[in-house]
Amino acid sequence: MISSSGSGKQGNGRRILQGMLLLASGRREGIACFQGTPDSFGAALAPQLALLLVGLFQAAMQPDKALGFTKLLLSLCVVLLPAVVSQFYAHKWGRDALWMRYITAATWCGWVVVLISLVATVLAGLLFPPLLHQPGFMASLMVTVSIYEMWLQWYVARVGLGLTRSRALLLYVSVLAVTLVLYGLAALLPPHYIVMQDLLQPMIAVKPSH
Repeated sequence: MISSSGSGKQGNGRRILQGMLLLASGRREGIACFQGTPDSFGAALAPQLALLLVGLFQAAMQPDKALGFTKLLLSLCVVLLPAVVSQFYAHKWGRDALWMRYITAATWCGWVVVLISLVATVLAGLLFPPLLHQPGFMASLMVTVSIYEMWLQWYVARVGLGLTRSRALLLYVSVLAVTLVLYGLAALLPPHYIVMQDLLQPMIAVKPSH
């Protein structure tokens, strides 16, 4: 016998997926698929926190533990940063009542970009295998996905918090600016972790040898 709680979780999962797809395609009604409760936000954060927990064990096993834990701490800050910055603006602009549902939707929609990247890579590997060995393909994919991510997060902020275009842009740029500051501090301070090296690793890995 299937419990009502299990059935409810499955239904909620379908609503979340539906909301992600609707917002990803530019349809504002997708925001209504998300709940605005602490539990719903916690569920949205759970996958990322689980990955960080795995990273904690990996960092403990690395020879350079200082670098491993620096990466982990930086990743945790980047995960929580959108919530902190957006809550500040939501309070400033009188959107407190809308904030919890917005940040839940924005957190889930972050996975849309991951899924798009994965699907694009798999399709390229199946249909045009040589593309995966071309640095230009990986660079183009990263740029395209990054631009789409900017639009999606801007759009979710606009719809979720009921903002004007300019305010939604300000919110997104603020999150981006603080993220870049954190990346800069990580590079300047010991153990001098340079984020761009990890971000560009896929292109370096497929660079053809001579």
